Amino acid sequence: MDFSANLFTGSLPSSIFDLQNLRFLYLSNNQFGSTLPENWGNAAMLRDIFLDNNSLEGTVPEISPGDFSRLTELLLNGNQITGSMAASVCELRTSALLEDLWTDCAGSPPEIQCPLPSCCTFCFQ
Repeated sequence: MDFSANLFTGSLPSSIFDLQNLRFLYLSNNQFGSTLPENWGNAAMLRDIFLDNNSLEGTVPEISPGDFSRLTELLLNGNQITGSMAASVCELRTSALLEDLWTDCAGSPPEIQCPLPSCCTFCFQ
């Protein structure tokens, strides 16, 4: 599902993450201004999630054991997400397939705390 650069606004629909056969979710370069939904780990087949360059805010929610076991890329940079990267998401870097985790963890102070390279693989300002 690729809806990048469509100028979508409003909340990120949580129902997207209930699509069990969804493998790729590209929503980059829109204007979503909500938080990440609590059910964001529900889509068991997801391999790529590109949510970069939106206006997402809040923190990164924890995921349940077994969620995102096929996830290889997660891009969250270019948003207003703050706090610390969820430990359960960082765990995907060692226990699952997650190769790329990009967020706004550079700068002083960083928007989000995410150890590099043990958790995040690329930090933006």
